[in-house]
Amino acid sequence: MECFVLVLTGISHPAFVFYQICGGWKKHAWIKADCTIVDPNCSNPSERRHFMRFTNAIGFKGKFYALSLQGTLAVIENIDSHLRITALGKKRAIPSDSSLHFRELMVESGEEVLLVFLISKASSTIVDSVEVYQLDVDDLTWIKMESLGDRTLFLGSNCCMSVSASKVGCKRDCVYYTHRSGDYGWWVYDLDKATISPAS
Repeated sequence: MECFVLVLTGISHPAFVFYQICGGWKKHAWIKADCTIVDPNCSNPSERRHFMRFTNAIGFKGKFYALSLQGTLAVIENIDSHLRITALGKKRAIPSDSSLHFRELMVESGEEVLLVFLISKASSTIVDSVEVYQLDVDDLTWIKMESLGDRTLFLGSNCCMSVSASKVGCKRDCVYYTHRSGDYGWWVYDLDKATISPAS
């Protein structure tokens, strides 16, 4: 079985480094990969510093889906034992509501890739709203979700996960999260009521 470990750098040169494992043994050392694709959502694409820089990524069904600093979605695939950007999303991934600051997190939920925005309107230390989007993997577009149904999302500083609320015994249709600036406790956003409260 072939497996890739991908690490994002937050810069364009290199944009990411990866490590390939085949059948439990290493096939390559860490390999750097530059990005020479201009971010289509950049205000001044003629400048070198506006090559795509990635902030979030998730592995899903043999591909990586990565978000750039400007909100552009890139599909990264293994081609001849090298990771290549093979497609770009059509629209920028940003919250629908205006904000002073937002933080985005990607999580696999069943057979879907979800993108969650923790939105701060008045202060970057307080989350005022949460939006959840589902990726259409065929069109590479984000569809806003009004409900998670039986699912519950947990978004931590180092790990994100989706669970079946009825199986685990937690509140359904909610997003539990920690905010890295300010209070590091857990908070819960109820999608049905559009309310935020401390997690009990």
